[in-house]
Amino acid sequence: MRTLFVLLLLFASVEVRAAASEPKAEKTEQTKASFSGKLLVVPMDGSHWVGIKAIAQELGRRGHRVTVVIPEVSMRMGPGKHYDTRTHTVPYGQAHIDAIMSMHKDILKTNQPFMERMQTKYHHILQIIDFIHVTAESLLYNDTFISYLAQQEFDAVLTDPMVPTGALIARKLGLPTINLLRGIPCSLDIQSAGCPSPPSFVPRLFTGLTDKMNFKERVINTLVALIEPLFCRLLYWRFNNIAHQFLKEEVSVGEVLSDSDIWLLRIDFTLEFPRPLMPNMILVGGINCDLRKPLPKVRPIILNLQFYTGYMEVHWEGS
Repeated sequence: MRTLFVLLLLFASVEVRAAASEPKAEKTEQTKASFSGKLLVVPMDGSHWVGIKAIAQELGRRGHRVTVVIPEVSMRMGPGKHYDTRTHTVPYGQAHIDAIMSMHKDILKTNQPFMERMQTKYHHILQIIDFIHVTAESLLYNDTFISYLAQQEFDAVLTDPMVPTGALIARKLGLPTINLLRGIPCSLDIQSAGCPSPPSFVPRLFTGLTDKMNFKERVINTLVALIEPLFCRLLYWRFNNIAHQFLKEEVSVGEVLSDSDIWLLRIDFTLEFPRPLMPNMILVGGINCDLRKPLPKVRPIILNLQFYTGYMEVHWEGS
């Protein structure tokens, strides 16, 4: 039954992607599916929330029971019409989030010298990382809340693996995992999925390279690929410790993500360079875009042509 629900979720994500490209308002009528599943959604805050919210809304509209777990205060996350929300406590308030967002805006507008600006950005990144870890710990170490989730008998977990909180919960509860992501900077998603990524023609993030590389560029790309595992350790060392304490087993974040059943990638090869994909990797680029508003109606235009010697004079008269 869980496998059936995972397949239904996959089809729904593809249809949501198609709906996002249609210039019409969102439909709000309720439809009932032939099979009703129970989906647990553990999203990431910020812009990452947009794509997951679209899937949660669509599955809820089709009659599935969708439960979204969010902190009691957040940047963008909130309740929706077609899904339920369950909030967990966090040791900070809205003022702390507003301060982080305000600092981000100030950095974009600052006229500080280069070194001071880099130092400010560094401290801001540390603040964001600490904010993410504190949020994850407040959920994972809440035994009462985790026990409540276990009692609900969900069929699958939809999450963003950039912050592996949802993947850890899925492993704890023994549930299939569906990941929705753009990509992880250190290519941890590619490694965990067991997907080939030859550095000879697959450019690494932030290198500025393309799939057409000369020998020098391939050497640079290969060196970046070699240091990616070290970057992953630095990026996820604290989550590795959280995984040990939460799961009570010696396991890394990469091993947890390797259990994922489906990878929904918010990319499209019309904009991306070609690269290998695994069978459980599905491209859903555009799912994170809001529905477009329809174009205004075309007004009738009267075209008057007056011919003179050597040129034509055109007068446009709109109604």
